[in-house]
Amino acid sequence: MKTLIGIGTYGIPEASRLARVHPRTASRWMRGSGSKQHGRVFQPDLPAVGNRHALSFLDLIDLLVVGRFRETGVSLQSVRRVYDRLSSILNTTHPFGHVRLLTDGQTIFMENFDQQGDEDLEEVLSGQKAMPDVLRPYLKQIEYSSDTNKAVRWNIADGIVIDPDRAFGKPIVAEEGTTTFVLAHAYWANDRNVDLVSDLYDVSTRAVIRAVEFETEFDARHAA
Repeated sequence: MKTLIGIGTYGIPEASRLARVHPRTASRWMRGSGSKQHGRVFQPDLPAVGNRHALSFLDLIDLLVVGRFRETGVSLQSVRRVYDRLSSILNTTHPFGHVRLLTDGQTIFMENFDQQGDEDLEEVLSGQKAMPDVLRPYLKQIEYSSDTNKAVRWNIADGIVIDPDRAFGKPIVAEEGTTTFVLAHAYWANDRNVDLVSDLYDVSTRAVIRAVEFETEFDARHAA
């Protein structure tokens, strides 16, 4: 049986919440629709179990980047072309989770997309031959392996990290290692008593506050 340690596992609702993408949209990008899988952008790492699909950590990063491209106005057809070209250039099944998207993004886009006459993408790049600015803050949150050049950790918020080697990739308070979900829900279940939750889980009050802030912010974003 394939271990999920170091891979991470996220159901579509959870992945879409973290990547700020609507669940139906995330599902379509991952598995497509119809016999020809129309709208599919990438093949997930994890096999479906019945009708239940899940994403790996690297799938989650791909979903994050695809979502930001679409936010910027890049058509899904262009996103697929970008994905396929980068897969070939970087020799990886997860091009949006590769360190070169951060370190050499401008060169990659300039050399491989602008010259291909992709008018939709050229318009988004505004003649600067650089990747959309909306991507940069997210890419800077990601840490990469020096061995594989692939994303290995997402510093999603202050003091909060998503690391597939810890808690199966669930958002955790970095210093404590406890999931934000557990701490935040304990806080709400105990009349918002920070000190009590701190004692119950043997974590700092700062960890509880960070977990609550993270869960509250992401719930608000997801509902928007």
